[in-house]
Amino acid sequence: MKNLRSARPEIPFRLSVWMIVCGLLSVLLPAADIAPFSDLTPAQAAALIQEKGADPLFKIIDVRTPEEFTANRIERAQNIDVKALDFKEKVAKLNKAGVYLVYCRGGVRSARAMNMMKELGFKKVYNLGGGLKNWQAAKLPLEGATIPTDPPETSR
Repeated sequence: MKNLRSARPEIPFRLSVWMIVCGLLSVLLPAADIAPFSDLTPAQAAALIQEKGADPLFKIIDVRTPEEFTANRIERAQNIDVKALDFKEKVAKLNKAGVYLVYCRGGVRSARAMNMMKELGFKKVYNLGGGLKNWQAAKLPLEGATIPTDPPETSR
């Protein structure tokens, strides 16, 4: 019984160490080691762009409206509006074996687009978690104007 009691305090410590190690690895691993159909941090997305930029099968897809796309975008992105009636038709023409980074303003529309692409049989699609708002907050480059930040909420 004494051995079990002495081992118990180690379990939370080991679990904490394991969680820290996993968290660090998720930030430090190359983008290629990240599971498909997951959200990327701006740093991971930038690493993916750097790593795959010359690959003709790598595409950056902005799923916002054409008006939003015209205002600002990640360099080399193409626009396919997820809210357009022909979104699935346009996406279906892309190479399903390619690698895709999808994004929108806040990450919600692009998460939806990523899931639709998964349903269509794509193999490697990543979502920019937090969208262009997080990209801009990380001081990463945009073509066009900066994204207006949301005004702080006032409490009454």
